[in-house]
Formats: sequence, C-alpha cells, structure tokens
Amino acid sequence: MPNPDYDLVILGGGLAGGLLARQMRLQRPDLRVLVLERATDTSYKVGEATVELFSNYLVRKLGLSTYLYENHLPKNGLRFFFDQGQSESPITDLSEIGSYGLPFHPSFQLDRSALERELRDSSAARGAEILEGCKVTEIQLGAPHHHVEFSEQSQVRRVSTTWVVDASGRAGLMARKLGLRVPEEQHKCHASWARLEGVADLDAPEIDQAWRDRTRNTSRRLSTVHFMHRGHWTWLIPLRGGVTSVGVVGDTQHVGREILRQDGLKDFLTRQRACRDLVEGAEWLDFGAYGQLAYGTKQWFGDRWAVIGEAAAFSDPFYSPGSDFITLANDYVADLVARHHDGEDITERQRLYDGYLQFRYAANLPLYRDQYELFGSYELMSIKWKLDIAAYYALWVNSYLQDLHMDLTDLRQELRQSAFVVKSLEQFAKLFGQTEQAVTAAGGYHQSNLHEFAEALGSVSFTKDVGMMTREQAATCTLEAFRIARASCFDLLGCPADPDEKLGFADFVMGAALQPT
Repeated sequence: MPNPDYDLVILGGGLAGGLLARQMRLQRPDLRVLVLERATDTSYKVGEATVELFSNYLVRKLGLSTYLYENHLPKNGLRFFFDQGQSESPITDLSEIGSYGLPFHPSFQLDRSALERELRDSSAARGAEILEGCKVTEIQLGAPHHHVEFSEQSQVRRVSTTWVVDASGRAGLMARKLGLRVPEEQHKCHASWARLEGVADLDAPEIDQAWRDRTRNTSRRLSTVHFMHRGHWTWLIPLRGGVTSVGVVGDTQHVGREILRQDGLKDFLTRQRACRDLVEGAEWLDFGAYGQLAYGTKQWFGDRWAVIGEAAAFSDPFYSPGSDFITLANDYVADLVARHHDGEDITERQRLYDGYLQFRYAANLPLYRDQYELFGSYELMSIKWKLDIAAYYALWVNSYLQDLHMDLTDLRQELRQSAFVVKSLEQFAKLFGQTEQAVTAAGGYHQSNLHEFAEALGSVSFTKDVGMMTREQAATCTLEAFRIARASCFDLLGCPADPDEKLGFADFVMGAALQPT
C-alpha cells in the first residue's frame, strides 16, 4: 500500500489549526503536515483574552513567550464593574472586583490577526505546508487513508492523509458531515462585538487620583474589563496599537436581537454611562455577531480524525474557556497522531481523551447556565467569582501545568469522579439561583454596587502553589472554596452556616450541604 501524501491534514489555519500545526512541527518534525485555509489574509477575530492554562500552553509548549511579550499585551487579570439599575453612575463610583497588579501566572491580550499570521509563517518556515485561498469541497473518511478534495486558484486537488483534523471554526465541516453538533437548549445567549480606535484610556492621568490609588495605580486598561448587569455583560479588551475590542453578551431573555446589528450594538453601549464615557467619539473599525453561542459535540475524536476549537464545541465567552479547550484538544491530537504513527494502539487513549474533553465541557456549562441573573450584583458575583476562580486554579490549571491530563492513570481517576464534580457545580448553580431570588425579593440586588472594591485573587491563597500541588492538596483547596461560597450564600439567605460543621465532597454532590435550614 503506497504511503499517503500527508500524515496530517488540518482543515483551517485560524487559531486552533495554526497552533496545532506549530505544535506538530515542534514535537514531531518528521511528520508531514498540510494546512488548508480558505482565507488569503488574517483578520480581527474575537477571543483575544487568554487565560492561565492556555497561556502556559503558548509559553511552555509552543515557545511563544518572547513573541507574545514583544508583539501583544500582557493581561492584568479580569476586572468587573457593577452599577445601579439605571446604569448612569460614573465609572469611578462603580463597585469593582480586580487586581492590584499583574497576576503571578501570566496571560495575554492577543491581536488574533497578527498571531494567526505568525503561526502560519513560522509553521511554514518549520516545514509545514500552508495553503491559503483553499476551499475544502469533499472529505472522504476511509482506510487506510482519508482523502480531502479542495479547490485552489480554480484548480481542484485531491490528497490522501492518515489523519484529518477539522479546525474550520463554526463552519464545522466534520460536524456537518458526521452529524456531530449537539444544540445547547438551556443556555441561550447571543453576542456582538466591534474593534474601536480612540477608546478613552482607563489609566489616563486626568482620571480621579483616588480612584487610581484604589488599585495601587496598576493598569486597569490592561485588564479584560467587564461591565456587569443582570442578564448581560459588556467587555473591553485592549489590543496593541491603540485598538480596543468591545462587545456585549446577553441572555436572550434580557437582551433582544437588535444587538446583532451594528447600530443596535452602538445604541446598547450608549445606555450604560460608564461604557458610553469610554467609547464616545471612538472610530468603529469592524463589526461581528453570533445569534447563538453555545453548542456541544458528540465526539472529539474518531478513527484517525478529530474536531478542535469551535469546530467542536463552545460554551460561553465569559471566562474565556474556548482557548483552554483548544489547548487540551491540540495536546491530545498531537499525542494521538504521533503514537499512531509509531505503531502504538491508541484505542484506550482516544477513549479517555474524548471522555475528558466531554467532562470538561459538562463541567463548564454550570458556570453560565441560568447564572446570568447574578451578573449585575456585586455582592452575588463576589461569591460566585471566588468559587469559580479557586476551582479553576485548583481543578484545572494545577493539573495542566503538571501534564496530568496526559497521564492515563490520572485520567481514569478523573473520569471516575467526573459525574460528582459536575453534579457539585450544578448544585452550587442552584444555590446561587436561590440566593439571587432571595436577594432580589428583599430589594438588595444592587445595594453594594457602588464604592466597593475586592481584590480579584485575594481569596486564592494558593496561587503560587498552582502547578506543584498534589491532587489531594488541590482537592483540599477546592473543598475550602466550596465551604466559603456556601457560608456566604447562607448568610445572604438569613441562615448562617455552622463554622464547625464538617463537610466533604459527598455532602455537596448530594446537595444536602447546600440546603439552607
């Protein structure tokens, strides 16, 4: 049987596909990689804000540290602002959750257009074949080789490959072909965004000095800034060169489809004084929108094929989890392709890798599903944020920094516990919902939304230990975060928790510990 033309064909040269091509050339330069990209240039895209797990992947595994610091902006964590119901307070009056300085674990604000161009050029320089202006017209899955047909400058080409990976984004070439897409029926959000020049500087010296002193004069502009409201949030993300990404994500029960038009987004932004003061007079460079954000996939991996990035699944942009899923899927693809090429039986690894990604997606949804009702309350979001960030560091980042997601023994243990982890997060989502309803009924939803400040990572005492903790130590940190969130909700519900009560994970999974008495 003749050898295939390629060992791996990647459908799409955007963020997911570009990163995978670089990873393959770094880790297995002996393998032949072809990237087929429909566009002939790169353009602005949403998803500019990275988080700690993805940033570790970029720096540690892809060797992009120098490039990122020289060509993009460091991210000063997440920053949340809260207003009264009429949204007419100046930004200096708004309650705030944010940092005092750049976090210990780095992250970045990416110009996606520049990064994707760098990935294509550097991968080509390392031996990958990158073809732009190609439209994939047919994918034939088979044995021993797959075949991909595409048009290039009006010429039709057909190539054979051992593996094919779909990184085509929401177009979902493989998802359409194999019926993989799973609609998300419960979490209904839509979004629109634009890139603006001339947005006011959050760190300008003309801004009240006492307000700047509140965060020890760290750069608010370098943060991913969120303006929080019941049912929706607005982001501002700085990009190098004076461009700012601005967008709105809204639960469809609170935000109408008018935001899916550029004039609708402009009007929506002007209804919020703090945001209006920043974007007024700015030049609009572009516009984009999605009518429905969340969806899942039936499979991530099949017989020598995979789906990655938004070609696979997407949950919600609030904590920027999409890039984490790219990271995990790319690690898994690179490993499976290499092991298969070397003659190893990858059946169990593929099953465990697929199961872990399905677990991570299922564990991600409870953070957002039915939670947008909390978003406009400083008091409620302070509780939710402390739990979410502690769990993220302890459950996910700590594991990734040690590459435990590649260890079969650890994966088996994780998957045995996966249903319990998801269930506990769902139980907390219910408790948060009950607390929000009680606080709203009592008229206290906005009561702390002005003149308050909380350090974003102030409650995460183990930040510097992330990446070195055992599973048991990480579980202890997570359980402590559970207890703190429970006690805070119970206080708002008027039934303080017993501080001496001994609680384990089983109490949270079953929900008994989260029922106020």
